[in-house]
Amino acid sequence: MQATRLGDVPHGFWLQLIGEWGSDGERPGQQVVLPLERLLSNMGWLRTACQRYGVGIVSTPELDDIIQQTRAQRRLLQTALSAPRSLDAVEVAHRLAGTRFARDLRPFQTRDLGRLLGLSNGANFSVPGAGKTTVAYAVYESERAAGRVEQMLVVAPLSAFDAWQNEVKVCFPDDARPVVAPLVDQAPSDAEVLVVNYHRLDSRYETIARWVARKPTLVLLDEAHRMKRGWDGIFGSACLSIAFLAARRDILTGTPAPQSPQDLIALMDYLWPGQGRRVLPADALITPPPPDAGAQVAEAIAPLFVRTRKSELGLDQPIMRVVEVNLDPLQAEIYHALRDRYAGAFEVNMADRATFASMGDIVMYLLEAATNPQLLTAGSGADDALSFRHPPLDVPPGSKLWDLLQQYNQYETPAKFRQLAEMIEANAAQGRKTLVWSNFVRNLQGLERMLAVHQPALIYGGIPSEVAGSTAARTREGELARFRTDPACCVLLANPAAMSEGVSLHQVCHDAIYLDRTFNAGQYLQSIDRIHRLGLPPDQETRITFLLTAGTIDEVIDGRIREKAERLGEMLDDPDISTMALPSDEDYGPALDSTADMVALFAHLRGEQ
Repeated sequence: MQATRLGDVPHGFWLQLIGEWGSDGERPGQQVVLPLERLLSNMGWLRTACQRYGVGIVSTPELDDIIQQTRAQRRLLQTALSAPRSLDAVEVAHRLAGTRFARDLRPFQTRDLGRLLGLSNGANFSVPGAGKTTVAYAVYESERAAGRVEQMLVVAPLSAFDAWQNEVKVCFPDDARPVVAPLVDQAPSDAEVLVVNYHRLDSRYETIARWVARKPTLVLLDEAHRMKRGWDGIFGSACLSIAFLAARRDILTGTPAPQSPQDLIALMDYLWPGQGRRVLPADALITPPPPDAGAQVAEAIAPLFVRTRKSELGLDQPIMRVVEVNLDPLQAEIYHALRDRYAGAFEVNMADRATFASMGDIVMYLLEAATNPQLLTAGSGADDALSFRHPPLDVPPGSKLWDLLQQYNQYETPAKFRQLAEMIEANAAQGRKTLVWSNFVRNLQGLERMLAVHQPALIYGGIPSEVAGSTAARTREGELARFRTDPACCVLLANPAAMSEGVSLHQVCHDAIYLDRTFNAGQYLQSIDRIHRLGLPPDQETRITFLLTAGTIDEVIDGRIREKAERLGEMLDDPDISTMALPSDEDYGPALDSTADMVALFAHLRGEQ
């Protein structure tokens, strides 16, 4: 947005405008250029200043409309905060009576639906696996039947498209089911629910905006923490812009504040345009946040969100176990040579961001050496677009490490690979399917060849989605369908970057094996929820296994993950707003996510227990 000085505007007024809205633009003294959100969030001074200096305002119709919407949202927000309304179970049943929605809801889903229907715009912060998609369809159908909306736009990561297209089949009968379709080149003419990913919302914004503007639309953000950067991020800017076109706005995320309570500003600004900082307590938004920041924020916005906790799902705890494997002689030499190479190479300087980034690469090299040394000289590769980015290990030809790596392929198969193959064989013999996680795409590709007898499905960033109109022989949707329905397909090989969110496999798979893990505990907890979620058969045994190479960085990560997972698990079962380390919105995220991880890594490099 820009404010231009027209005519004889007093200098005192112009100086106040600059002080409130920012420095001069390209025409000093005549023009101020500022983000829309700054204008909307800081207009309280304008009326008084205009009266004092006798200044008039000339605006555009588009800006007038946005300002009117913002004022209306402010009034609705104040009502929601001061006089929250929640529908009871009888009222919820009445709202759904006679609609197309046919699925039976659990008591906690009915409770959440009642609270969301009492709001003009709502947030569902229930834990992963609680059925947020089902509740969202119930909200949409209730609002549609009430005449408030006629269609829905869902913005979601690619991995969540599967849920939106499958859940509609169980929420609505065949003869009255809304058409759910992804955006390809144009929105399908018969689409009642249009599903787009965050990247496409930005790149095809005008097309999507025209679709939203044609009818009253509920615009919903799934895994909404991906837009937490707000106007400073590509995803956030597109989401905050489309918000002004929506008749109703909703967000879904089990982790509303991935790193800090400040992450909630963008989410609140989406729901209630321009109001984020008005509703969130300033004391909780400082850096670093105070220990009680989550409780402060939760209390402040309690009327605006619903949350089902993990303990309310009635699930048996998964059986978790660590299986240790020992380094074979050649792999042990490679690992120790690599560790010795880095021991003492860095000073513990937590303020040095370059050192922190370098240590991230070292983490990846050590993980590769502990799992599959063949990866060391390969780097992340061009097809690892969603994975950790790191260059190949620079190994001088003729060095001891070079010689060891040249010999490895000829003499050893990674110990973890052998252990994994035995476990998958045992599961297959019992008719059990297995989900295998690895952060390294080349591990998945190697395992696909090694486990060919089990006809594995494969999902990582390089496997295209049908959403893009792909004509590829292998797509994510096709691989998921094959794993779910083909008895011969006993294994799904997956990268957390491509599949830790949105996908439900609990009906067909009850075994997950982690070939490797990073320090990212939040992503680890998200991935567990692919097979441990609402809808599991009673007394179903869910088994989670971690392969750990003794004497390596695996042990360091296991210790840190245990500590973090306990804390984060408590947060997920807490009614307050929790913070947890998830991948960044617009890239995969760092290999380390705290200085405590770095301290543990340094201790390992120095050979300390």
